[in-house]
Amino acid sequence: MDASVIIPSYNRGKILKRCLELLFNQDFPKNKYEIIVVNDGSTDDTEKMIKEQNPPCNFLYLKNPQREGQSKSRNLALSKAKGKVVIFIDSDILTPPWFIKEHVELHKENPGLIVDGPAINITGEKNLINPPFESPLVKILAFFDFGGATFITANTSCLLKNLIKLKGFDEEFGKGYGWQDRELGTRLIKMGLKRVKNRKAYALHYKEEEETGESLQNLWQKYRERGENAILYYKKHPSTKTKKQIHLNYLKYSNFLRKIGWDEEKITYQSISQKRKITFSLLKKAYLIHAYAEGLKEGMEKHKIRI
Repeated sequence: MDASVIIPSYNRGKILKRCLELLFNQDFPKNKYEIIVVNDGSTDDTEKMIKEQNPPCNFLYLKNPQREGQSKSRNLALSKAKGKVVIFIDSDILTPPWFIKEHVELHKENPGLIVDGPAINITGEKNLINPPFESPLVKILAFFDFGGATFITANTSCLLKNLIKLKGFDEEFGKGYGWQDRELGTRLIKMGLKRVKNRKAYALHYKEEEETGESLQNLWQKYRERGENAILYYKKHPSTKTKKQIHLNYLKYSNFLRKIGWDEEKITYQSISQKRKITFSLLKKAYLIHAYAEGLKEGMEKHKIRI
């Protein structure tokens, strides 16, 4: 087996269905790759949707009885994976037909790589149905994607043997959002692997357009968790470089915003939804700065870290 594509998913049945349809239509021998989906305790129709599929390639469906988080879900999939190359994507990633081939080929040339590809943000039902893989704008954005962290599981790959050697993802990150992948990437780099960007292995990251009070609250929780996990990442890899990566300056930004009257209690969906688009965007950014800063504080207290 050349490749295993690992996808953890939580309550994204509709988008995951499109994600799978595109992976079923890869320009790659169907007997040479497998797809492993881990249903991380979803409460939507994910399981029903999965059972209705008729995969043309090797397919494995795993399920956590309750939500366990991304690290445990991906490690469960790694324990069952048979492909030489493991490709990680999220359940809201849409892949072009050449996607798997582009990842696998680079590993054949050099077994000591982490390969990551661009994940271009798109929105709209139309783009979900007909992803604009050949769009000039998408190709330009992929071509000029020079940044990003070492190991981002929206679109990255590595040899299975290297992942197993390091025992996969650190499960201490729990159910919280963020930093599990970057932490594993840091260990892979320390082991001697080299990260390369394959801009031809781009994919599309589908985001829902609708802004609601609930979606804003969900973002608050995500950013707060990300802040807390950032401190755990620093605890595991303390350095000046890590300190810069986790954006401690958000603590200062949060205090400044409070001084000018933009505190998190005043920035609610109801209070900003009637604002102009640019004002809404600014207030939303301020709201998420407060969320991340709150997570940093909670993380420092929880892990007894002083920075």
